[in-house]
Amino acid sequence: MSADWLGQVPAFAVAAAILILPGLPAALLLRLRGILALGGALVISLASVGAGSLLGPVIGLPWSIVPVLIVAAVITALAAVLSFIRRGRSEILGSDLGAGVWIGVAAAAIGWILIIAVGIAGAAHPTQLYDGLFHLNAVEFIVKNGDASPFHMTMVLPGTTTTFYPTLWHALVALIVPFSSAVVPATNVMTITCIALIWPVSLAALASVLFPRRRAAAVMTPLLAFGFSVFPIGFLNWGVLYPNLIGALQIPLVLAFTILACRSALPWPQRIGITLLAIAAMSATALGHPSALLGAIALLLPFGAWCAWSIAKDGGRSTRIFVSIAAVAVLFLVVAVWRAANVSTHEWLPNDTLGQALGEVAFLSPVGRATGFLVGPLAIVGIWTTVRNRRWWILASHAVAICLYLVSTWLPVLWLRSEIVGLWYDDTTRVAVLLAMIGLPLAGLGAAVTWDWLRSLKERGHTRRAVAIGVIIILLGLTHLNALINDVKFMRNVSFRFDVESQGLSADEAALFSEAADLLRPDDLVVGDPLTGAALLYAYTGHDVVFPHVTGRYGADATTLARSLNTGSAEVCAAIDRLGVTHALDFGDRELYENHYTTYDGLHDLADSPILTKVASVGGDAVLYEVTGCR
Repeated sequence: MSADWLGQVPAFAVAAAILILPGLPAALLLRLRGILALGGALVISLASVGAGSLLGPVIGLPWSIVPVLIVAAVITALAAVLSFIRRGRSEILGSDLGAGVWIGVAAAAIGWILIIAVGIAGAAHPTQLYDGLFHLNAVEFIVKNGDASPFHMTMVLPGTTTTFYPTLWHALVALIVPFSSAVVPATNVMTITCIALIWPVSLAALASVLFPRRRAAAVMTPLLAFGFSVFPIGFLNWGVLYPNLIGALQIPLVLAFTILACRSALPWPQRIGITLLAIAAMSATALGHPSALLGAIALLLPFGAWCAWSIAKDGGRSTRIFVSIAAVAVLFLVVAVWRAANVSTHEWLPNDTLGQALGEVAFLSPVGRATGFLVGPLAIVGIWTTVRNRRWWILASHAVAICLYLVSTWLPVLWLRSEIVGLWYDDTTRVAVLLAMIGLPLAGLGAAVTWDWLRSLKERGHTRRAVAIGVIIILLGLTHLNALINDVKFMRNVSFRFDVESQGLSADEAALFSEAADLLRPDDLVVGDPLTGAALLYAYTGHDVVFPHVTGRYGADATTLARSLNTGSAEVCAAIDRLGVTHALDFGDRELYENHYTTYDGLHDLADSPILTKVASVGGDAVLYEVTGCR
């Protein structure tokens, strides 16, 4: 592990504070305690960041912690009003879990910190994956413009004034850039902090709500998450999927507080407070990535159906009619939004047989990961226990996730597949995360049941048998290390590799950025093939580039340069003059997606261009040119 992580300790502390402190007073005022209080604090803090990003431009405040604190203060005041109404009748929620859950969450957090820090290797190592170009530059775009609104993320749409792109992730990272010195380390610090803090807490909170009589389930669930390799660490090796990551991390919190808000016997002020908390969780999840919220809603449909059935069963004829109409309306709305949010690309196609897909579901080892042999069987024990307790809606929620995964990875009817999973770009990796949301708490329940069984064996005098079974369980747990080690190796060797062999930005090229920062004037504009990592000049230095990402709408002049800059033609010079381009970067021919695009062929082999003069270079391939030959 690189020693430069130690220099990021202040940034880690600030990141954790941003995720917890703005929402903690309101969570406590709502009489949440223990892990539910921490989960509620995370929800309110993330919602405050999201709402603050919307509020800042409206009231004329540049992006900082101030809009976040304003929103958090309003939420806290509302929670205070609700808490003092019929306070004596309010129920303290989450106080009966004991210290064990904190041990499980803390152990999981430490484990994720070590695993991801080892995988990234160094705090200054940028992601080398395709989407990383956009996400790193988007953070700089927010820092430079002082605007984190999701309606103002126009970086790849020059000339437009409004669009929509979920910016919760980028807003969070931008808040800690001043404490981590640059965009790349700030991104890595926030990645580790979010995964290590939100994921264990959200899983423990959901397990405690689903299985309140099995306190050990909340202890075990965060630890068993290490056996589900596709998430969260898999999202760092695919994409990179930072917005999907921050959205999916919150799904268990959406489920937990929605279920909690429907708990019987809650006094109405407290129920209103928890309901608003659930809405805040949904809002923050949507601002992380809308597909995460829609995934959460899909998992909640069985719970909603069960609640509707219970109300209709106990009510009169008018109640049943009202509930039926409401259920149909909700279902119609979900289907309509589901179809409207479809972004199917047909880029990813089914790649499993039905048998393979069912095997991956059974062992909770989706997307072709190395199969581990503990978490899946424990989930089966949890499923059997849930069947015995007749809690059918929990099983139905998991069945929804299973069906979505089977559709994504196997269904050969492509038009139907796209209708169902198109809002995840037909991408099995993004759909697979839903298997963890109920599957891991079920595995936690299975672990709790198994633990109780082993204790009963020991108490009945079968100590040897209990120890032997315990050893077998440990050995089965070790089978999950293979997938985890593979992901960490991929992070070190591909996703975050930062040397001369990096598939995207090399250390030499980053060193050239440092030289360029001293050579370029504030109003200079630089062109380069984004697929070589040249686009990251913006994230590293703040200097504007023509192509901050591979895709976008940059105009006809930009297209001319992308295809023909190396020719130095009169047409090229005219485009340069209109755009105001002053410099060009040539990072050789190695690209993030080799042979994936030919749009930028004209930005290679610039050494012989009659209109460019070399002004700086590092190593053999990283060269900065100045435009000198256009009149």
